[in-house]
Amino acid sequence: MILEVGVSEALEVGPGSLWEHLAAIPDRRGRKGRQYGLPAVLTLSLAAMLSGANDLRAVFRWGRRLPPEALFLLGLERAPCHATYHYFFKALDVAATEAVLGAWVRGAAEPDQGLGHVALDGKRLRGSAGADHDGSGGAHLVAAFAIRLGGVIGQLQVAPDANEITAALTLLKGLPLHGALVTGDAMFCQRAICQGLRDQHGDYLFAVKANQPELMADLALAFGDAFPPGAAQGAQDERRRPPIR
Repeated sequence: MILEVGVSEALEVGPGSLWEHLAAIPDRRGRKGRQYGLPAVLTLSLAAMLSGANDLRAVFRWGRRLPPEALFLLGLERAPCHATYHYFFKALDVAATEAVLGAWVRGAAEPDQGLGHVALDGKRLRGSAGADHDGSGGAHLVAAFAIRLGGVIGQLQVAPDANEITAALTLLKGLPLHGALVTGDAMFCQRAICQGLRDQHGDYLFAVKANQPELMADLALAFGDAFPPGAAQGAQDERRRPPIR
C-alpha cells in the first residue's frame, strides 16, 4: 500500500479526533470538484449512516434536513447535492481511508496495553452485490476487529483471484500486533499466518477442524480428554440432562 505524506503522518499521530484523521486522507478530486471539503462530506455521510441512511440518496436527504447551525460546524454553507456524493465516493482513495480509520481506532489503545484481543474474520459486504448476483458477488472483505477498542483496526478487500488466507497475511503484516492475541476460525489456521504472528511477537488462537486430520490427531494426543475444548463438559452435561418423554 502506497500512502501519501498526509496519511503517513496520520498513522503516526495516535490519539486524535476523527476529523483530524479524515483531513489526512488525500483528496483525488479535481480542483473544480472540491467545493465541499473531504472531511466535511465524510463526516456528514458517517453521521447520516449512523442515523439509518443506507444509500447515497438517503444520505443526501438526511444532509438536506440539517439546520444551518449543524452545517456551519462542518464548514458548509449548504448540504451537497446527490450527484456530489456520487462523484465524491467514486474518487475517494479507499485504501488510504481504511488506513486512516484503522489508525484512528488504534489510537484509543493505552500505550502500555496494546491491542489485546483481535478477532480476524472475512465477510461479504452487505448490499455491495448487484441485483442479479448468485451469492458470490459483492465486496469480499477480511477485517481485524479489536475487542477492547470496539472497532476495526484494519480491513482489506480480497482480490478476485485470491482468498481470505492471502488477504489475511497482507492485512496482519501491516498491523502493530506486539503482545496481541489474534483469533479466527479454522480457515486462518495456516502455518504462514501463525509464523507471521510469532514474527510480530503476537499470539494466536485458531480453531482446528477435520480438514487438517494430522494436526487434530497431534492435538488430541497432546491434550487428551481436554481436546476439543469443552468436549468433556459437554458430555457431562448431556449425561445430566433428563430424558425427554
